[in-house]
Amino acid sequence: MKNSWSLFVILSPHKIKNILIITDVYMEMGGSERTVTRLLTHSDKKQFKIHVACLIPGRLSKEMETRGFPIYTLLQGGIYTQNGLKNILYLRKLIKAHDISLIVTYHEASDLYGLVLAKISGLPIVTNRRDMGFKTRWQNATVYRLFGKYFDAVVSVCNAVQNAVIALKWFPNDNTVPMITIYNGIDLAEYGTQKKEAVSRASIGIDGSGPIVGVIANLRKIKGVAYLISAASSIVKQCPTVQFVIIGHDMGEKITLDALIKEHNLTQNVHFLKHRLDVAELIPLFDVAVLPSLSEGFSNVLLEYMASGKPVVATDVGGNKEALVHGETGFLIPPADAPALCDAILWLLKDQEKAKQFGIAGRKRVERVFSIEKMIHAYETLFHQFCKK
Repeated sequence: MKNSWSLFVILSPHKIKNILIITDVYMEMGGSERTVTRLLTHSDKKQFKIHVACLIPGRLSKEMETRGFPIYTLLQGGIYTQNGLKNILYLRKLIKAHDISLIVTYHEASDLYGLVLAKISGLPIVTNRRDMGFKTRWQNATVYRLFGKYFDAVVSVCNAVQNAVIALKWFPNDNTVPMITIYNGIDLAEYGTQKKEAVSRASIGIDGSGPIVGVIANLRKIKGVAYLISAASSIVKQCPTVQFVIIGHDMGEKITLDALIKEHNLTQNVHFLKHRLDVAELIPLFDVAVLPSLSEGFSNVLLEYMASGKPVVATDVGGNKEALVHGETGFLIPPADAPALCDAILWLLKDQEKAKQFGIAGRKRVERVFSIEKMIHAYETLFHQFCKK
């Protein structure tokens, strides 16, 4: 299929197709930001040129600009405000100037901008869904139910998200708007001890040689870190030297977690590292990698754990079971279940040989199913299918 498209591109007088991505946020490396960045850096430059416009820029947008990828910053404000009108006019000029063939959107505000621009420019539009809809406001849900039929396709990050979107009835269920699943992809060269040297235990404040249980998650209630702390209180009783490393932005939950740690006398066992850019070097320190979320779309962190060859304990929510194979690459447990979390972690800490086998199987699964090449190929196929001819 790819070779036939390559032949088409060689013969076509318009061999480069311009894609406009509109996204609400392009600040730090989150789920959608990672996908956008990989499309910018890994898509075939002989076939596609990706243009990115965002409402809220940050460190990541500046970094990409220094690497030669122009990021167009929009004015903040709703689409119905004066700034919104200015954004529409600005994007309309950008579409004409770069001969855009397809609009791709991420998040609610960008979906609105994209729909308006698609209609006034006569362009196809593809939206991306990355979560189970738990944080979508009722106003936005109403907009999707009214105007979802005007999208040309909906890309979901996993089948669980696709099923949730279908259940919410945001888009027609008669196949007039195709529903497509494209999994996240991992750059395998970035993960695994064969390419990266782990940082030292001492550098993150850990003395001794006890096992490390690690979690990478922003500190907010939905990530379920409080249940890990509760599980830790039982784990420490059986394995006093175990250390828990929690990496992520504090988004208002750390005060609650600190109180739990103090209540369970875990101050010597739990370490917060805040947000880190060197997670690929930190994960090799983990003996067990954990994701205790109460809700997920499709977690990049799970793929990073497995790509690093680590056994995983994750909650059975969202697309986690599409990434992790229970009993083969780790364990899936019910959400909000500290005893189950405790049992799974202890099992892996005690059976190191089985934990090693899980890690090896996880790495192989990412290589087979979740490589960045597979993700990019899926998006390029999508672009070819929906770009305006």
